[in-house]
Amino acid sequence: MSGQPPALPNPAAMSDVELQAEVAALIEADARSARRWACDHPDCDGLPHEGWLHHHARATQRLPEGAWTAWMMLTGRGWGKTKSAAEAVRAWAATPGTMIAVVAKNATLVKEICFESPKSGLLAVIPPEDVRRYSPGNGLTTLRLKNGSAIYGFGAEAPDNLRGFAFDKGWLDEYAAWNRHTAQSVYDMLWFCLREAPSPQVVISTTPKPLPHVKRLVERGRLPKSPVVLTTGRTEDNRANLSPAALAELDSEYGGTRLGRQELDGVLLEDVEGALWKQWMFEVEGFRLPRLTVPPLERLVVAVDPAVTTTDTADFTAFTVAGRSYPLEQMYGDRRPRGYVLHAEQDRYTPTAAMRRAAALYHEHQADCVVIEANNGGDYLPALLTELDPTVQWRIVHATRNKRARAAPVAMLYEQSRVSHAGPPRTFATLEEQMTTYVGASEQEEKSPDLLDSCVWALTDLFLDASVPGPSRPSDGRLAGRR
Repeated sequence: MSGQPPALPNPAAMSDVELQAEVAALIEADARSARRWACDHPDCDGLPHEGWLHHHARATQRLPEGAWTAWMMLTGRGWGKTKSAAEAVRAWAATPGTMIAVVAKNATLVKEICFESPKSGLLAVIPPEDVRRYSPGNGLTTLRLKNGSAIYGFGAEAPDNLRGFAFDKGWLDEYAAWNRHTAQSVYDMLWFCLREAPSPQVVISTTPKPLPHVKRLVERGRLPKSPVVLTTGRTEDNRANLSPAALAELDSEYGGTRLGRQELDGVLLEDVEGALWKQWMFEVEGFRLPRLTVPPLERLVVAVDPAVTTTDTADFTAFTVAGRSYPLEQMYGDRRPRGYVLHAEQDRYTPTAAMRRAAALYHEHQADCVVIEANNGGDYLPALLTELDPTVQWRIVHATRNKRARAAPVAMLYEQSRVSHAGPPRTFATLEEQMTTYVGASEQEEKSPDLLDSCVWALTDLFLDASVPGPSRPSDGRLAGRR
């Protein structure tokens, strides 16, 4: 009868050789089925359904339709953007003779992530029988297919890495992680390499960061009838393919924080007009550090911004712990000291409880001094601190300028990439939120940023107060004993 599937062979009537061949064919057919990526259901969630027994592309992971030149996947970690980009390259490479560029932050990452990642790299998605030769290298990685297509992997360290090549398509991986000084030039150079392509296209897969080269593409993608297609998404979108335990830990550690909005929710954090701190200042390399990697600190302070009253609606009392040191790798390069913010917290305290907490932080971090702002009648706080714990060293500071004027020189330290936040991101979530949103309006228009103020006092003591002894120069001892 027409429409009926062909009858399966009877294993009992087959020889051992025929049976082995049949089993091998079934295994290969199953492997080919599992490598399929995108179904034609318009709103597919990527979960198994009729005709698709395995997890596959969600509708948002498929190559866009229509005429476009750049597809930017600006999504949270684990959304599946690397897999999506690799599958796009696989689809392009199916056309014989296609030349494709793959660019990542450096040559090592392009090889280990874009080509060799076990689940989402090119070698994982392109059938082995289609590969003619794979040549990994420290500079240039190449994957040549039997149909004449070739895929070249580059590091984005310098634009000239791509000079002289001609490509039809391109994939830029973790574009926001590239060097912010050269990323735009590398992007431009790739487009020069696409100048002869009949239908040039690039896929950009990246977690969002508020950097100029990223924001430029996002702004283009938001324009009507733009050739840049912008796809956004959250880590949660790919929950079916992720570890529940890992997701729970990520939500516990980063949920509700600025970094969580960026890394998990895929939100491109925008700058607030007039704010002294810009989003990019928190994205420079070396800004976030584990506490254990902080070098020995030559001076460490606990700064206190006390509340004026103690009612239920009073301002918070804020504490910031920060230190100053020379990182070893910069000791003989950049001679300027660096600041390390180690802890930040705020809560409502009575004066006695606030000074008791200041003393506890002083001993916990083995600080040199507690710095207390004593405006608005708070001059009695040092005496109270001494009464509670006479071993604590303290100094009192008075605000002679408004908060914005005091904060501006400290913001410049961040702009110069001379300050790091060392510790769990959640510790600094409130501080960073205040930094990136405070514009210095009146108290009626804007809540007082108490945690920001305590951080300003700490870093002012370490770097900007002429009455405090400055940092000593590091020495390797080679001139010891010389006059």
